[in-house]
Amino acid sequence: MSGQTVLILGGGWGGLTAAHHLRGLLSAEHRVVVIERSTTFSLGLSNLGLMTGERLLPNVRRDMTKLKRDGIEWIQAEIRGVDPVARTVDTDSGVLSGDHIVIALGADLAPESTPGFTDSAHNLYDIEEAAGLHAELRRLEAGRIVVLVAGAPYRCPAAPYEAAMLIEAWTRENGTRDQIEIDLYTPESIPMAVAGPAVGQALCSMLDERGIVHHFEQQVTAIDGTSRTLRFENGEASYDLLIGIPAHRAPAVLQEAGVVAAGGYVPVHPQTLEILLDVDTLEVQYPGVYAIGDVAAIRLLNSALLPKAGVFAEAEAQVVAAAIAAEIDNEPRPSVYDGHGFCYVDVGDGLAAHGSGNFYAYPGPRINLTEPSATGRRAKLEYEQLLDTWFDA
Repeated sequence: MSGQTVLILGGGWGGLTAAHHLRGLLSAEHRVVVIERSTTFSLGLSNLGLMTGERLLPNVRRDMTKLKRDGIEWIQAEIRGVDPVARTVDTDSGVLSGDHIVIALGADLAPESTPGFTDSAHNLYDIEEAAGLHAELRRLEAGRIVVLVAGAPYRCPAAPYEAAMLIEAWTRENGTRDQIEIDLYTPESIPMAVAGPAVGQALCSMLDERGIVHHFEQQVTAIDGTSRTLRFENGEASYDLLIGIPAHRAPAVLQEAGVVAAGGYVPVHPQTLEILLDVDTLEVQYPGVYAIGDVAAIRLLNSALLPKAGVFAEAEAQVVAAAIAAEIDNEPRPSVYDGHGFCYVDVGDGLAAHGSGNFYAYPGPRINLTEPSATGRRAKLEYEQLLDTWFDA
């Protein structure tokens, strides 16, 4: 058999995991091609360290040209169109054809969907703005810091709660805690609702212990930067420093390709990650075309969606890489994705809780959240070393 080509759309956490695993599973005659518009990569979880000053921008950003594994082709290009039937991808560098396609384009940030967000909020999910937040924290000696979730779902469900607790710890360490109020506003009913009420209540208790005021079921409608006012569907709130998580959406190119469902993302088979024609019967629409990570929608048994987080993208990418390699080598499909996942919740003071469990459990996810510990914090920092396996320094 002549060599086959696997096109991986997106060089984020899921895309790079898929590329590295495929390159290790396939012989050299087969091509592994990553199409990514950005020249650099960083882990989103590093943004919290940039905010607190624990991380420096040059140390968390990696050059895409320095991918460590030989045989992964990286094409810097903007994707302009995807044809899942013909398995072609139109880019500003030309049209590429593949035998298999892995869509790992993530969820686009849409700060402009909230009037006033772009001009008034510091976007925690933008690496440059996260780095700039450290200077803002240092300047603020008194006032009200608001962490705002502008829309759900969003990637890394623990991030806004981590941000609030890390800021609280930082203000204590720097002698300004007594002069600063910290509030969190979110449209969610409880923190990390998909993980269940026990996890949500545990996080609420952590916020309460630190004097962080939380406001749930608050959907922001506009931000007035002049008066520093947040407008919600049922009231208003003021701020002195606004840290925002913007609304997310599927990339427009996928909406134009017709693979985005009514829920706003790409529906995929919960075990194989192939794009679905029917979410009830799990009928696959485009064999050989997969979607992983934040762009994928996996409906759980309690009707909630699998969270958007890098650890899920990583696990899904490993399953898809193994499936593609098995198909190319004419071997049986290996194990499928089982819905297990984990996360670390950084609470400040050198401590982090660890949440893990089965999101595919019936009747709903069974997740355990440990007490914050120094061991959990060390494990989180070690996990960030994942970059060292992907890139040359």
